[in-house]
Amino acid sequence: MDDAISLVDVRLTLGGYEALRGINVAFPQGTSTVIMGPSGCGKSTLLKVAAGLIPPDTGKVLLRGQDIFLLSERGIRELRKSNGFVFQDGALWENKTLFENLALPLEVHFPGLSRTDIAKRVARALERVGLEESAGQRPAALSGGERKIASFLRALVTEPSLVFLDEPTLSIDFSMTEKISHMIHDLKARGTTIIAVTHDPQLTATLADRLVVMDAGNVLVTGEFDEVKRTRDVRARAILSQVLGEIASYDTDLLELLGRDPQDGQN
Repeated sequence: MDDAISLVDVRLTLGGYEALRGINVAFPQGTSTVIMGPSGCGKSTLLKVAAGLIPPDTGKVLLRGQDIFLLSERGIRELRKSNGFVFQDGALWENKTLFENLALPLEVHFPGLSRTDIAKRVARALERVGLEESAGQRPAALSGGERKIASFLRALVTEPSLVFLDEPTLSIDFSMTEKISHMIHDLKARGTTIIAVTHDPQLTATLADRLVVMDAGNVLVTGEFDEVKRTRDVRARAILSQVLGEIASYDTDLLELLGRDPQDGQN
């Protein structure tokens, strides 16, 4: 399987701290990968480097074999057009309405689209999640969950083939989490390449084809979900137990990982 993105010996220091320490990891085309690890281990930094948002100090970030940071101006535009990034804090343009936030990527990447076509696309996106009546509001008037969904819609409005998700369900209520989870699984069903950072055990269990387990700026283990959850790396097992333990009550394989008898919860 071809790799959509691969990082080769990537190192990055931020604020005097070595955030990424010689990272070598690949994200195959058409798969869903979850990056997990304790807070501050470099997950979000790795995600942003992989997306081309932060350049590494050394090493390469390859998009289908081409170094992202050596692309021509045209290549960078194509990269932005085919990629979508959902930021942890939403990162919406505060001086624009919800409609304008979603319309801007279409205006930039599809200059041939008429205003009518753009309006139709944005309206369909907002109707899908029940936010059509909020189209004229600015982000400050939206709830935290609505802002998160708006960020998600903005990332998807160009129909990207590669999507980066930074804690897509963090700090939002159950109904908003359900809406976002459904959108993520729709992406997965369409064969979109997804690279996600999440502490959500339910989302991890249902989304991830592959796992990347990190600690202190290093990748401890990476590979297929079934392979990684049986790793013998002691630190990686501890991280997996912490993150995935909440869903072990109904997943026999994860109970096995945690060294518990599946029958314990049935007595």
